[in-house]
This record gives sequence, structure tokens and C-alpha cells, in this order.
Amino acid sequence: MRSLNAMELLTVWEQGLSQPLLQRALILLAVALPESEPEELTGMSIGRRDRHLLRLRERLFGPQLVNTSVCPACSERIEWVNRVSDLLIPQDVNQANTDRFTIDVDEYKLCVRLPNSLDIAAVIGNPETESAQRQLLTRCVLNIERFGECLTVERLPDSVIDALIQQIELLDPQAEIRIGLKCPACEYSWDALFDIAGLLWSELNDWAEHMLQTVHRLASGYGWSERDILELSPVRRQLYLGMLGT
Repeated sequence: MRSLNAMELLTVWEQGLSQPLLQRALILLAVALPESEPEELTGMSIGRRDRHLLRLRERLFGPQLVNTSVCPACSERIEWVNRVSDLLIPQDVNQANTDRFTIDVDEYKLCVRLPNSLDIAAVIGNPETESAQRQLLTRCVLNIERFGECLTVERLPDSVIDALIQQIELLDPQAEIRIGLKCPACEYSWDALFDIAGLLWSELNDWAEHMLQTVHRLASGYGWSERDILELSPVRRQLYLGMLGT
């Protein structure tokens, strides 16, 4: 991935302003993989997508991640720090690009693809976990056979559903990263779900707002255009701000 200049990064931020988080994730993914077609990006499994977003985050803002969470027990807000490398799960070379697989469970043979961004978008808003799970699998299970008969997800027993979910998690482990946290106030321990798409967008938004404020100050102080200011290096922008006493 080539480096983006400040103007290009602001354009990416502007494109995602009015979009839901999943669409923002795809916009950022297109930055990470500029040679890829839109269909390839939307069809990418959640784990592969998030792996690319983690690497993009490291390129844009460095290797250290600072995140916050709220204790479920006492509502204390805590801050935790990781490195991007801590969250990248090692890939099995035989499974790195495996988005489709077959599984045999209790005489059921299933052909399945790993969930992608479009699948997640389709089930968002479903308040019932089990119902959303079945809805997701209905989209991802391509074929089910038992004794030569073609079946639907609705006819699968819970034991087969559980085995299928476990296999999806095994083949796409980057899709759900949980961080073990302990509240310093009440000592409650829990696993927090790490969302690279949400964190990266939040960081990009903070950077963009700060950059626009910098442009405003320098344009007001020197009469320069936005393009002239964005073409300056970060060090020179900061030095000029210091000369203005801001």
C-alpha cells in the first residue's frame, strides 16, 4: 500500500462521514487495497478484512493502539494499550485465503462460505442473538445434503449449527478479537470485543478534525490555500503554528 498524503486522507474521511460503520470499513479497506475491485472487498471474510485494516492502521498512525472500555459492573471507564502485532493472529498458510469450505457433521454435508461485510450488514439490528445467527448462516450456507436430500438451515439441529459456528471461528479467527480486561476500581474481569473498524474510523475522524483546525489557523494567519497547507510536512505545519502563537 502506498502512503497517502494529507489531502487524500481528508478525502477518504469526507467520503465516509455520512456512511454507516460497515460502509466506512469498506472505504478504509479500499485504501488498504487500492488494486482490488469493489466486489472483492465486499466479498472478503470479516477476518481477512480486519487483518488488512489493522495493517492500514499501523501505516497511518503507528504500531501502538490506545482504546477505552466501560466496566460492565461499575461503569468505570478504563484505557488499555496494545500493539497492532499483538492483535494479528498468525495465519495458517493453507487457510489464509480460504473463504469457502465443506464440513461433515452427523451425516450432514454442508458447503459454506465465511461471513463477509454484506452478511453482517444484513443481520445488524436483529435483537435476538439466536435469530441473527440463523439469519447469518442462511446467507453463508451454500448447500446442505443428508442422504442425498437437499435441506435448508432451518432444518439443521442445534448440534450441527454449533459445529458449523466453531468451524467458521476456526477458519476466520481474526473476525472476533477479544481483549481480557480487569477494572482497577472494582476488580471485575471481562472480555471486551475489539473493533478495528470503529477504532480506526474514530482515530481518522480525530485526525481530520485536528487537521481542519490547523488549516483554518494557518489560512487565517498567512492567507495560504488549503492545498498549500496540506502539502507542507507535519513538522513545518507545526512550526508555522508555533510562530502564530497557537
